[in-house]
Amino acid sequence: MNIKKELESIFDDPLLEISPQEAALFDLPEEMRQVMKLRSKADYIAHTQPCANFEAYRPLFDKIHHELRTGRRRLDKIVKTASLEAGRYYVVDGQLLYLEQVGNRVKSTNGLPDARTRCIYENGTETDILLQTLRKNVVSNGYAVTLLTEEAESFNMPEEVLPDDQCTGYIYVLRSLSTNKEIRDQKNLYKIGVTTQTVEERIARAAHEPTYLMAEVEIIATYKVVNIHSQKLEHLIHTVLKQAQYHVKVIDDQGQEHHPDEWYVVHLSMVEEIIQRIVQGTILGYVYNAKLQSLEQKE
Repeated sequence: MNIKKELESIFDDPLLEISPQEAALFDLPEEMRQVMKLRSKADYIAHTQPCANFEAYRPLFDKIHHELRTGRRRLDKIVKTASLEAGRYYVVDGQLLYLEQVGNRVKSTNGLPDARTRCIYENGTETDILLQTLRKNVVSNGYAVTLLTEEAESFNMPEEVLPDDQCTGYIYVLRSLSTNKEIRDQKNLYKIGVTTQTVEERIARAAHEPTYLMAEVEIIATYKVVNIHSQKLEHLIHTVLKQAQYHVKVIDDQGQEHHPDEWYVVHLSMVEEIIQRIVQGTILGYVYNAKLQSLEQKE
């Protein structure tokens, strides 16, 4: 067999001829070439080093831990679409960090805005990790630390209420003064509702009304409702707090049994945050996790 002739006959086969149109199928578009070029470069590795001025941050971390222990702050799970903000605290792999600074934002290869950060960790180190990388770490294995009430943007400030605005009611937060041991010993038990009367008028007969557990109550907080349908607002609050509902049986003055449903076992700071989010229009993205006692963003 003449191998040379055999190969020539194979290569001369018309079926192996490729037209210019067919050859063009193997050409990569310029946009794809640019993406591949960018991906071929080694990613910048975040630089971790000791934080030279960590002593200035140590008291801040101690304060955050204290506020977490006392319930003034909580840990919230966040979803992958959430944004991280400079000046906030987060937890990754069980370690608290402070996102001090977010640099100039540029579009990353996946089209999302990204930036170098300065993150201070409670172990005394700092890093310039990419914002998107940090976000992924927080989402997959961490939490966001909630704001304090005084840090959150306030609402119903006098200068925000216009002359034509209408007061449609009051949100109230009450604590029971019942001597019933089951009720008295329950920590963080609050009645949360909305009334179109003044709160003082609404609770005038608390000791004789099953909804108030047949006992006097203490007013913990009130919030003026402006231009919001009071019944819809109350329904929304109760829907968010459904998992925290407190179940108890009380007997009225006529010996009838009642099961009040507006009492909740929840930290006061959580109640304040829920009200804040309702007014700001951001509560619809959250659900309450009674086990973790925190708000969680919906998937």
